[in-house]
Amino acid sequence: MRYLIKNFYFLLLAIIIFLVHQIIYQDFFPNKNLLLGNDYSLFLPQFIFGKVWFNNNFLSIPWFSPSFCCGLPFYGDPQTMYYSLQQLFFLFFSPLTSLKLMYLFFSFACFLGTFLLLHKSFNKNIYISLIAATLFLFNGFFNYRFIIGHVTYINFIFIPLYCYLLIKSFESENDSAKSIFYILVSSLLLTHIIQSSLGPIGIIVVLSIIFVISIHIYVKEKLKIINYLILSFVIAFLIAASKINASLSFLSNFPKEYPQIVFENYYEFANNIFRSLFLYPDAAKFNSNAIIDLPYTIGPQELEYSVTILPLIIFSIFIFNLKKFNIKNFTKEKLIAILIMIILVVFITIINISNNEIGAFIRKLPLMKSSWVNYRFLSVIILPLIIISCLIIDKIIVKENNIKIFTFLCLLLVLFHNYYYKKDFYHNQKYNPDSLEKIQINKEKIKNFKIKDIVLIANKDNETVNTLQRNNLFIYGLSPLLCIQPLFGYNSEFMPKNNLKFNKKNKINENLFYYTGNPKLIIDDKLNFLNPSCFIFPEENNCLPGDMFKKTQINELENFLNYKTFKFKLSNLQKIFNYISLISLIFSICFIIYYLIKKVISNKSSDEQNH
Repeated sequence: MRYLIKNFYFLLLAIIIFLVHQIIYQDFFPNKNLLLGNDYSLFLPQFIFGKVWFNNNFLSIPWFSPSFCCGLPFYGDPQTMYYSLQQLFFLFFSPLTSLKLMYLFFSFACFLGTFLLLHKSFNKNIYISLIAATLFLFNGFFNYRFIIGHVTYINFIFIPLYCYLLIKSFESENDSAKSIFYILVSSLLLTHIIQSSLGPIGIIVVLSIIFVISIHIYVKEKLKIINYLILSFVIAFLIAASKINASLSFLSNFPKEYPQIVFENYYEFANNIFRSLFLYPDAAKFNSNAIIDLPYTIGPQELEYSVTILPLIIFSIFIFNLKKFNIKNFTKEKLIAILIMIILVVFITIINISNNEIGAFIRKLPLMKSSWVNYRFLSVIILPLIIISCLIIDKIIVKENNIKIFTFLCLLLVLFHNYYYKKDFYHNQKYNPDSLEKIQINKEKIKNFKIKDIVLIANKDNETVNTLQRNNLFIYGLSPLLCIQPLFGYNSEFMPKNNLKFNKKNKINENLFYYTGNPKLIIDDKLNFLNPSCFIFPEENNCLPGDMFKKTQINELENFLNYKTFKFKLSNLQKIFNYISLISLIFSICFIIYYLIKKVISNKSSDEQNH
C-alpha cells in the first residue's frame, strides 16, 4: 500500500498509457469494416487447424495438414506455431476473441518486459523506464505487423523480456541454482520464438539481443555475460532442434527465392530509414527509390518501424550537453561493445545497398538468400535506439521533479503521434473471418472435421482465381490446391499441381466456378492427394516433392483426411533431434519446477522462523 501511495503518479501514467494504447489499436480486431488484415488469411485457418488437431491428437506433433494445398507439411513450415502461446488462445476462444486477448497479452509482455529491462537490468529511474516501455509498446513494427496479420513477427516484443531474464541470470552468478533457473527460463522464451517464428524473424531476434547485450556490456563493463548469452542460445537451440531440423528439411527440398530488394545508394536508404523510424513511411517513395525486380510493390506495413521523433529530440539535447558525458575513458569492455554495435549497424546497411560487394556476398548466404525484404533488418535497431535514448535522459535530467515533467511531455508526444497516425490503409484490409468465427459455435463440427474433396476455383474462362478466403475452405471439407502458402510463392507459382484431377464442376455464380476432385480417386496406381512426407523426407519415403499417395496407402490417406496421424518415415537426423528436443525440454521444465518448489519451501521456513 505504501508503494502504491509513493508511486501513485507513476502508476497512474503507466495505466493511462497502456489503456490508451489498447483503445487505439484494439479497434483493428476487426477494423471499421468488420474485417482483418489480409495476412490473417494465412494464419487464422492455421490456428483453427491447430484446434482441430489438438482435439483429435492432443500434443502429438502435427507433421502435416490435409486442410491446405491438398496435403502440406505443417510442423516443418517455419511459419506455423502449434506449440506456442498464440495457438493456446485459439484452443479456448473464438478467432476474434483470441486476437483481442492475444494482442492484450503481447502488449502487456512488451510493456512490462521493457520496463523491467531498463529499471532492473540498467538500474534506471522508474520514469525513464516508463518512457522506454512506452516507446517500445507503440513501435510501428509490432503494432502494424500485428494489425496486418504478420503473426510470426509479434514475437519481436519478447526481446526485452529475454534480455532481462538473461541479465538476471548473469547477476545471480553467486547463486548457481538461481542463475540456472533464469537462464533456463530465458532459453524457453527463446525456444518459443523459434517454435513460432523461426523463418521470418529468427536472425532479427538474435541480432537485436546481441545489440542490447552489447549496450549492457558498455554500461556495466562486464564481458562475462557473453558466456551466459551463448549458453542460453545453445539450450534454446537444443530444445527447438526438432523444429529447426524439420524446417530446414522442408526448405531444402522446396527453396523459395525472390530477387532481394536493395537501394542503389546510401542516401536513398538513409532517407527512407528516417521516414520509417521517426515520421510516416512513404510507400510510393520507397518503391521508386528501391530496386524491386518483382511484379508487385511494397506496402506500408513493410515500412512501419516508428518510434516517433522523441529519440531525435533526445539526441538533439545530447549534442548540446556533451560536457555531461565522459566519452574519453574507454575500457577494453567498452571498446568491444562499441565494435559489436558498429558491426551490426554496418551489417544492416550493407545488405540493403546494391553496389556493395560484401553485402552481395552476405545476401547469398543460406539463410539470408531467403530474406528478400532486407529492409526488415531495420527492426534490429528499434530497441537499442530506445535504450540509448533513455540512457541519455538519465545523464541529462537528474532532479526527480524535472524527470516527472519530462516524462509527462514525452508520453504526451508519443500518444499524440500514434492517435493521429495515418491508419486508413489498415482500416481497408479485406480478410473476412466470419466463416471461421461461426465454427467456434459448432463444437460437433470441430470434433468431426474431414477433408472430402480437393478444390480449385476458376472463372468462366477457366482461369484460376485466388481469393483471400481460399484457406477457409477446409471448414467445408475442401482442401484448396492453390492455397495461401508463401513457401509455394505468393501466387502459388512453385506449387506442384500438375498431377491432381478435378472431375466435377460446380457453379458459384455466372462468372465463378469451383472444380472438385475425389482424394481417393485412383490415377495410375496413385491416389488424388499429395503425400506431404515427400516434401520434407523424400528419400526416406521413396518419393519426390509433389508426389501423391500410392494406391497401397489408402489407409494412410484415410487417416490423414480425418485429421489423424498416418505412417511415414522420418530421417535418422530428425529422430535424433526429436530426442534431443524432448530430453532438453523435460530437463529444463523439471529444474524450473524443482527451483520454484525449493524457493516456496525456503520462504515458508523463513516466515515460520520470523513468527
